[in-house]
Amino acid sequence: MRVFHRLVVPALLLISAGCVSVPPEQKLLKNAAVHADIATKGSCDKDRIIRHSNGSSSQQVEELDPGRISVLNWNVYKGQRDNWEDDFQRYTYKQDVIIIQEAHLGDSMEALLDKEHHHWSLNAAFYLDDRATGVMTASRVKPLYSCGQRTTEPFIRTPKTSLISYYPVAGQQQNLLVANMHGINFTFGVDVYQEQIDELYEAMKHHRGPVILAGDFNTWSDARMRIVMDMAARLSLSSLDYTNHNHTRTLVFGNALDHVFYRGLEPLEHDTWYVTSSDHNPTRASFRIKPGADYEIDVAAR
Repeated sequence: MRVFHRLVVPALLLISAGCVSVPPEQKLLKNAAVHADIATKGSCDKDRIIRHSNGSSSQQVEELDPGRISVLNWNVYKGQRDNWEDDFQRYTYKQDVIIIQEAHLGDSMEALLDKEHHHWSLNAAFYLDDRATGVMTASRVKPLYSCGQRTTEPFIRTPKTSLISYYPVAGQQQNLLVANMHGINFTFGVDVYQEQIDELYEAMKHHRGPVILAGDFNTWSDARMRIVMDMAARLSLSSLDYTNHNHTRTLVFGNALDHVFYRGLEPLEHDTWYVTSSDHNPTRASFRIKPGADYEIDVAAR
């Protein structure tokens, strides 16, 4: 019952208040500074994914530094709590890639992103008070390509979204894939959750280069965690070692909700901070490109 109140009641209150609307089709938004190839309706096209996975970045001026790529992952709870702007500015400062769930595209969020000259894309799950809300990936360099996916919550009928972006890395032939996921929440059984994870896997399996997969996976049960770890294994992804800061991770039923997975990268350092500005705590990690990595990817159908 505690999980029901934490995960479902807030959404039901918003819907009943009439301040939430769901677009009939998936919609990707981006700031004017981004001139990336972006899917018109958001959905991921296999041919474009393959092209950008292995494409050249010769026309790209800005590239990520292979020696250090800093990443922040955080569910910001739609900016509904006090001091979220201060914490957002503090923890996103000088990060190369910012992976956000429950980003609410209000004036404050846009101003904070513009202040740091970030390029961003947002896959809208719904509109809250006429402002797009969903997963957002922001970065100091322009993405080469962005596309998204959407899965509808079985009971509350508001979607959860994911976002896949490709970034050029200096001196590297393969681009960096960054996947941002917000897992569906309250379900009986795991069938719909499995479908969401499988759809994300299908979009990622064609990439042979380095990968960062992060987000709020809503892995509040062992069954959900097994599904995520199975996908990670099939994609040859490793998980950050949280041994020294498990006490700061957001837990439900003793299970962590937020995760950062990676491939073709070596972790340099990572931290999780306790905050009161959201119901999730942010995680920062820094990586460097792992030279000569070879990946064994299971592309067989389930």
